Amino acid sequence: MNSFICRFFAAIAISSAIGTATSAQAVSLQLGGLRFSEISGNFSIVNGRIDPDGFYTIEQDVYGPDTNLYMSIDGFPRLCPRCSYVGIGFQSVLINRTSTPWIFVDHELQEVYGFPSPEADGLSFGQFLPQFRPFTSTRFSTSEEEIDVRDYVNFSGGIVVPGDGVVFRYIFTDTSPIDRFFLLQRPNFQPRVGFIDLTPPPPPPVEVVVTNPTPIEPPLIIPTPIVEPVTVTPVTVEPVNTGGEAPAGNSSAEVPEPTTILGALMFGAIALHRRLQRKD
Repeated sequence: MNSFICRFFAAIAISSAIGTATSAQAVSLQLGGLRFSEISGNFSIVNGRIDPDGFYTIEQDVYGPDTNLYMSIDGFPRLCPRCSYVGIGFQSVLINRTSTPWIFVDHELQEVYGFPSPEADGLSFGQFLPQFRPFTSTRFSTSEEEIDVRDYVNFSGGIVVPGDGVVFRYIFTDTSPIDRFFLLQRPNFQPRVGFIDLTPPPPPPVEVVVTNPTPIEPPLIIPTPIVEPVTVTPVTVEPVNTGGEAPAGNSSAEVPEPTTILGALMFGAIALHRRLQRKD
């Protein structure tokens, strides 16, 4: 027992050092006497309020890919005026800003950062207070709780698609001597299995099969004819003589008169007749 107490307080010292160093760079939200701070993981606290029933509601955007979402909670009021323990009612609002749907969301309490909460550390989800159960969710129908090996509540039986949000409602109690503990939230973490990968695989490559392709003939190119220049030689046209007169020029080209021809024929006939008479 003494060795457990020594290890417990040594772990508390380590946890306080880690929490102090990390919280200096994290976003914190103060609600009443409580301070909620981002510790690690790809998420951000965007809003918070205290509801009329006393539950603390913290709204968070989850971006990924690191979905080990650590939040520290400092300062504890009593869960009710007549209770001998300290604790709070809590509502965690998670908005899925990732590209992957969620089918499990795990919530774990840790007294020491990075170490599961053992049975004897005084921190739990109010394990001895059945009046606050069942723990509920707006997207999941089933909650599985573990209190021995580690303190967790795992929600399943539903889905949170990208762009959608979900609300979880449960309680914390703590009887340890320090007022700081850690809440680890893990989308798609399945008990006894671990993280499951629901990232959709890339689509398979599309294979294009071409059967009997139609040959493509080259376009017909008609050459432009070359037209040689044509030289036109002028033609001289002789005038036509329609007046009955012989054309001027060389006398050998003149046409004889009809009377001259007739006289020659007669002269020839007389000469032929005289020759025939002499023969008789």
